[in-house]
Amino acid sequence: MSALTSYRVTWEQKGIDKSHTETCIVDSDDMTRPGDPEQRNGLLRKMLAIRYLPTGYAVPDNVVLQDVVPVCNCEPYPGQDCAFAYHGGERFYLTASSQPGYEVIRDHHREKVLGNVCHTLSVEFLTLVREKYGHQ
Repeated sequence: MSALTSYRVTWEQKGIDKSHTETCIVDSDDMTRPGDPEQRNGLLRKMLAIRYLPTGYAVPDNVVLQDVVPVCNCEPYPGQDCAFAYHGGERFYLTASSQPGYEVIRDHHREKVLGNVCHTLSVEFLTLVREKYGHQ
């Protein structure tokens, strides 16, 4: 199943100190390694080069990514508020667990527990959950 993810990308052309911010969409069908940020960034650089660089410079190596931020997919129209704006735009968050050495990953949408995670891995796991599921 194809998944489209929007990103707000700040970039500049190599050798030119002027940054631009654009919204780009990545289709999971274009990725052989879904969830791989390196492959995602390569697709974004290619897209930006083709769309914005002059002929002769339109190659991914001429695009320097400064910042790549997923755009909340619960924003049906540009400028409309995110359903999770009250929570800092985050659907998933960590809370303390009743088990020592663990933290709980919760979902603001249904206030349900996604799972207990060892505290040494909780932030990394939360980041993966946020990247994979966003605000779907």
